[in-house]
Amino acid sequence: AIRPIERGSVHRICSGQVVLNLGSAVKELLENSLDAGATSIEIKLKDHGAELIEVSDNGGGVEEENFEGLTLKHHTSKIQDFSDLIHVETFGFRGEALSSLCALSDVTIFTCHKSAKVGTRLVFDHNGKITQKTPLPRQQGTTVSIQQLFYTLPVRHKEFQRNIKKEYAKMVQLLQAYCIVSKGVRINCTNQVGQGKKTCVISTSGSPSLKENIGAVFGQKQLQSLIPFVQLPPSEAVCEEYGLNPANMPQNLYR
Repeated sequence: AIRPIERGSVHRICSGQVVLNLGSAVKELLENSLDAGATSIEIKLKDHGAELIEVSDNGGGVEEENFEGLTLKHHTSKIQDFSDLIHVETFGFRGEALSSLCALSDVTIFTCHKSAKVGTRLVFDHNGKITQKTPLPRQQGTTVSIQQLFYTLPVRHKEFQRNIKKEYAKMVQLLQAYCIVSKGVRINCTNQVGQGKKTCVISTSGSPSLKENIGAVFGQKQLQSLIPFVQLPPSEAVCEEYGLNPANMPQNLYR
């Protein structure tokens, strides 16, 4: 007989389709920080992210009235109905990331909104409901801690731990891309294995220049092999050949 799947199971299955791997977990949290207007983002990993992923920022923080909806599925401040999608200018908009991470791991959020006098530490269960709420001093911004990613899906968790080095390498590639395009944002990522020393994975200085970001990610030597992209208007001969009017040609055709 065809019967509906129990709702809790549906949520767990679907959450594994939103957060697929280590890279997508870090990406979702990093995008939340960028959407919050952060200029400084710290990413801490323990055991390459298998034990802990922690993303801290100095963004706008979360208002108390939004604590409840923060981790509930399809709760978002970005859109209200389908037509709003045309005007989305943020990275996140579906309200799925935090709710999925709650279903797949142990989530703690520590936040202080710019209007709040003191920060709040929130602990969530796998349904995205708040189980603990304590006031704690913190500067403006938000810290999200993800412990034991995928441990609620035993088979996926085993596979995740077995391939953690590969997962980590892919995550670093994704992180490099965000570090390059995030102008004016300082991004720093560290990894700690066991009780060992923290090692720097990637670090940018918050430069407003794309070129400097590339230098920070791939080293100054790599910059020397880049060729600047210069746009030149088509010559008269080319315009004539393609029947173009030189006066109508836009100055910057490509961006």
